[in-house]
Amino acid sequence: MPETARLTNSNAGLRSAWQYRSPNLVVMSALALGLGCFSSFSMFSLGSIGSTAHAQPADSTRLQLRAKIKSAAEELNGIASAAPDMIRAMFAGNTASANLLALDEKSIVAQAQLESAILAASERGALSADETKELARLGELAKKTRDPVKEDIETLKSVLALPIVGGDAAVRLAPKSQQDAVIRNAEAAKRAVGALLAAIRKLP
Repeated sequence: MPETARLTNSNAGLRSAWQYRSPNLVVMSALALGLGCFSSFSMFSLGSIGSTAHAQPADSTRLQLRAKIKSAAEELNGIASAAPDMIRAMFAGNTASANLLALDEKSIVAQAQLESAILAASERGALSADETKELARLGELAKKTRDPVKEDIETLKSVLALPIVGGDAAVRLAPKSQQDAVIRNAEAAKRAVGALLAAIRKLP
């Protein structure tokens, strides 16, 4: 096949990989990007925990449980905050796509740690019913941002697997409109995680 024909076919495959989900790439938590930052935020469906929580723990235990929530939230926020700039760098060819995939994996771990910390605090009475309800509300907002980000990650993997022009070279050939949409999704995830962190930082 002539070189020009191969490149044309490759570009067509690339456009297809980035565009077949394009209606969902417009707006991003958690993994997500924030990426990544979220796989499900399942613990935030536990809004009723506050009404059935155990007796209030000792102050020292209560503070320790809340400290774990804050630490996990800071970790997740750091990942979500780094994602948009890393995506821009990836499209510009200044960082490998593998770094973004690794960041997404880190976000999934960080999210699980946050979920675990909030669940433990809720079950042991270290969060009031109002606090649990507010975290549930913010968690649901973050959850809504995860689906577009998750699709972006899956699309990225599809692009990396393209024949002929695969890998990071193919990623850089993504249409500008799609690059902008992926960045918007990551920015939305960043804002959602930031709002969640702000509420957690206010916990006494």
